[in-house]
Amino acid sequence: MEIIRKSLKAYIVALGLFLLLTFALAALLNFTAFREGWTFAGLVFCLAVPSLLLGILEGKIVGKKGLFVGLAASALFLLLILFAAGGVFAGSFGVHSFHASYVIPLLLGGVGGILGSNSGKS
Repeated sequence: MEIIRKSLKAYIVALGLFLLLTFALAALLNFTAFREGWTFAGLVFCLAVPSLLLGILEGKIVGKKGLFVGLAASALFLLLILFAAGGVFAGSFGVHSFHASYVIPLLLGGVGGILGSNSGKS
């Protein structure tokens, strides 16, 4: 039960960071001359940073198999974000929602899981 509680806190922290970065990107687009063509790359960045943090936190929580834990945590986080965005904006969620650039947050989540699982070892 302790692992579930800590994992839930890690997901809430990652979601909060994602929302903060997304609002910062929206403000950057709205109030500056930032080109709108870079919006998708900015959103991938806004997904990658929380995925890395989530991988680190989940790796610390589980303590072993960091690559698998980080990949699984970031995949679940990415699915939750895509499902929520698809439900709110597009009205549907399907295979067309996935893009090859989403591999970057997954890989960073795996790297974060490795870093988190090895952080307690001397």
